[in-house]
Amino acid sequence: MRSPGRRPATRAMILLFLATGCVDSASQESASLIDYHRSGGIRGTDDHLVIKNDGAATLTRNGSTATISIDAGVLTRLQNRLQAAGFGDLSSKYDSSAGGADMYQYVITYQGHTVRAKDASLPQALYPVIELLDRILEGG
Repeated sequence: MRSPGRRPATRAMILLFLATGCVDSASQESASLIDYHRSGGIRGTDDHLVIKNDGAATLTRNGSTATISIDAGVLTRLQNRLQAAGFGDLSSKYDSSAGGADMYQYVITYQGHTVRAKDASLPQALYPVIELLDRILEGG
């Protein structure tokens, strides 16, 4: 025979479990897919792009912030390029002693892995990724 006092606790645990499940799926939809920061260059650029799993994105360019929407096809291409680059297997830092006033610095975070690189040391595998992210930054 069950104790009458255990029944409310069981209900509370079930409600907590269900609520947690709902929160997880909601946070998954709004979780960041990619975080991209590009700085430097001849104009002293400071661009930051955060793309969520659902295509909603926040773009900050030189202090001004806008909310944009990324097309599902572009999101798929971006994910394909990141996978083709073997992003998770790339080193976390690509640094070069080569300098120049017109060089960019990049910080890309995808699936919990962050890669930092400068133009002079950018791995070839990241070129298609950077090209697409820069196109998004420029509005195309």
